[in-house]
Amino acid sequence: MTGSSGGNILRRILWNRITAHVFRMFVGAVFVYACMDKIVHPGQFAQMVNNYRIMPHLLINLFAVILPWIELILGLCLILGVFSDGASVVTAGLLLVFITASIVALARGLDISCGCFSTSGEGARAGWDVIIRNAILIAMLAQSFLFDLGRRRLRAGA
Repeated sequence: MTGSSGGNILRRILWNRITAHVFRMFVGAVFVYACMDKIVHPGQFAQMVNNYRIMPHLLINLFAVILPWIELILGLCLILGVFSDGASVVTAGLLLVFITASIVALARGLDISCGCFSTSGEGARAGWDVIIRNAILIAMLAQSFLFDLGRRRLRAGA
């Protein structure tokens, strides 16, 4: 097997409809799962948000109540393929905000739970593993978005 044939195999795996759907649905499922504990425990989630020391206190409770519902809507849109382009872009933007918050926490030397999937404080710490995980989720969304965009352009040109 030569290097170019290995590249072709990888390209065929990454650049196909099934992979695009699986990536989009996976990120959607992650977001649906991530919002559940936050919806049930908004007060605890507000404390997690406060631990980052980024947001004005006046906005923390509002943010803690609204964000999980946004995550749920985005996750469902990605899973169901409804408004998936917009949901992909907004979700990637949200993941960039989460990455930024983790970088700020690291820079400040804060040892805090990221608040990603649990409001108990026992979850993953805001650190490089969370940053890398979110970057991978963005890459998955980018693949799905670009594949769908390319497919639409081919149909429009045909």
